[in-house]
Amino acid sequence: MRGIHKGWMILTLLFFTMLASLGFGRFSLGAILPFMREGIGLDYKEMGFVASAAFIGYLISVAVVGYFVIRFGSKLVINISLFIIIIGMIICANAVSFSFALLGCLLLGVGSGGSSIPAMGLAGKWFSNKKKGMAIGIAMGGVGLGIVISGLLVPSIVSMSVEGWRFSWYILALVTSVFIFINALFLKNAPEDIGLKSVGEGEIVNRNVTSNLESPIEGGGDKTVYRNKKVWVIGFIYLSWGFSYLVFSTFLVDYLMIDVGYTKELAGLFFSIAGIASIASGFIWGVLSDILGRMYALSLVLIIQFAMLIALSFTNSVVVIGAEVVIYGLTLWGVPTIMNASVADFVSSSTVPIAMGFVTIFFSVGQIISPIVTGLIIESTNQYFGAFILSAVISLIGGLTCLRMHYIQHAKQRLYLKSDNVNM
Repeated sequence: MRGIHKGWMILTLLFFTMLASLGFGRFSLGAILPFMREGIGLDYKEMGFVASAAFIGYLISVAVVGYFVIRFGSKLVINISLFIIIIGMIICANAVSFSFALLGCLLLGVGSGGSSIPAMGLAGKWFSNKKKGMAIGIAMGGVGLGIVISGLLVPSIVSMSVEGWRFSWYILALVTSVFIFINALFLKNAPEDIGLKSVGEGEIVNRNVTSNLESPIEGGGDKTVYRNKKVWVIGFIYLSWGFSYLVFSTFLVDYLMIDVGYTKELAGLFFSIAGIASIASGFIWGVLSDILGRMYALSLVLIIQFAMLIALSFTNSVVVIGAEVVIYGLTLWGVPTIMNASVADFVSSSTVPIAMGFVTIFFSVGQIISPIVTGLIIESTNQYFGAFILSAVISLIGGLTCLRMHYIQHAKQRLYLKSDNVNM
């Protein structure tokens, strides 16, 4: 009887890598930042710049990480990036001023980008094309678990001590260090390294076959990525989501406390509820994208998020907001899951890391602009309403762009099939 393919163990490691990379390194910021702002004495404008520092670091990282993966392999890049996250967490834990918070969050961004991109690439590498969306979606579930942990852990610790947000950073750093140790022991760069094929493509192959993901680019493959119009459109869509989802993932806790009037415990609970719902979101939408088509599924995700951001702006009912948070959470990681699967569909396997990094640059630009713009809106209006409406509209633009791309692709397919039948 055949045993369980080792790819499933690798996927488990990637789940926890994403938990540390984005769940702790990026999205814990949404739970900790309100208390960090109070502890250091930041205003909303400064808080926006601190959040943007993480995205600037992320942008710097994703712009070059593909080349490092090809040169050094995913495993080494992931573990070094997770170590950078730990350094950022320690700096944030000891921050006493705006500049220290800025530096710590900048390093969090560098580490998050440097670990998440190769982790998603490995998920696609260890699973066949027909299982790629599912695999990336499962790995993305780790991000949702990170939101759950942050949403429950941080308010509880803060309730015990005003310096609880500092202890929270230390705890997250300690857990991340454990994941580095486990990855160092068990994570592999490719199934071929241990004589296997990817899950869904058989079992034994020649051990000497090298991974496409880790092999050098030949023939100017990176230039082909940059000239691919579909990759640019995907990048624009990713930018729209990078801008629009930030108000939910970064400012939800503060919005619920300041605008709606919820306690920090209740606001943290809603943040955790969103995280719980989001754990399955990548898997759900990854599978649906395989069935419905990447762009059509992505349009549904973005339009649903548009509707939920609008709805959140017009209610303070605990039940209604709870339902809206759950629905939004169920779509949350659908976008990066589909994005990374889409990129792999449009470029050669050897250029996937570069293409993933390239489209993520667009995403990062959206993330950098969003907290600055929304922070200024919040500072000038003393409420989150305008920030939520603007984010919703941009999400809708992204969704409509996906629909247009979907119908153009299908029109071309129908035309091709029609001409093929005529020629027969």
